[in-house]
Amino acid sequence: MTRKIVIAGLGSAARRIHLPAFSKIKDVEVVGGFDPVAKEEDFDFPLFSSPEEMVKTTNPDILSIATPPDHHFDLARMGLMAGLHVFCEKPFVNSMENAAEIISLSKKVNRWVVVNNQFRFMNIFHEAKKRVGMPEFGDLLFISAQQTFFTTSQTELGWRGEDKRRTCKEFGIHALDLCRFFFDEDPFSINARMPKGANPDSPDLLNLIQLEFSADRVAHITLDRICRGPHRYLDMRLDGSEACVEISIGGMVEFAMGIRGGSRKPYMNFDVSMGGRALLYHGDKFSKIASDPLDGFANGTVRLFRAFLDALDSGKTPPCNAEDNARTLALMLAAYESSEANSRVEMNYQIGEK
Repeated sequence: MTRKIVIAGLGSAARRIHLPAFSKIKDVEVVGGFDPVAKEEDFDFPLFSSPEEMVKTTNPDILSIATPPDHHFDLARMGLMAGLHVFCEKPFVNSMENAAEIISLSKKVNRWVVVNNQFRFMNIFHEAKKRVGMPEFGDLLFISAQQTFFTTSQTELGWRGEDKRRTCKEFGIHALDLCRFFFDEDPFSINARMPKGANPDSPDLLNLIQLEFSADRVAHITLDRICRGPHRYLDMRLDGSEACVEISIGGMVEFAMGIRGGSRKPYMNFDVSMGGRALLYHGDKFSKIASDPLDGFANGTVRLFRAFLDALDSGKTPPCNAEDNARTLALMLAAYESSEANSRVEMNYQIGEK
């Protein structure tokens, strides 16, 4: 069964992630697109003057939303009212009230909304999660996540550079979702600092976030976009009772040799990981458990979208659905609340409430 997809928003997310992913799935066909600034000659499917015209003309099965976040709520609502399933970029919507309305509507019309939390489906995160609880890794005790992002006029184009809620909204939501994914539960509190120094009206370019989980387990996230040093998209470390997993997004061809500080033993390593890698450590000894291709984000989206289609075929609940994602959204919003109040926020995850 081939499902027809229309896509709203034909900017960077569509061109780098959604469209390359859909092209790799044999049972889907993109039949139309909408973007007021897109050019017809740049795409191999027809463009329309409005989302409504696109849906009415093409009679699709799924609406893919890759617009700036401020448009997600209206487009998801329009798609659901037209009887479509919805595949939406993150952040899902801008408020818990919006999330509650979309979730309620999706249940009413018996259609699913799935949010593109593709990091969960990238090889490096998927394989790391499989190790949690296994004898070789043990129990997950602590997560550390860091990003150093070199901002330029190009990275801040469009809504990303205009939104005062910049870094945690645009990227931190991925890190928060991964913490929920690895611990397999929701944190009960969040404490965030987003210092702005002498620029109080600037976007949140520095995020220091701590999450508290059951059994006195903790995650710490540092998102640093004030650094003028090397760009490191995301590094995560999972500390287990028996081992450690280090995960890095970003291509590398690496040759290294030297003397290890603790054991004083010489070492030599050669590695090629075009889109990122995950290493399992026991002391100085390590093995590579996964890597991703250069198009790792699109590849993760392929896996998530296939799981979405499989759920539709089997009548099961799809992964990364709106109800689950609303809990990550609640964390992102609470991070801003915590920073603004300079205090810890206890989480209650009541959809429709702050």
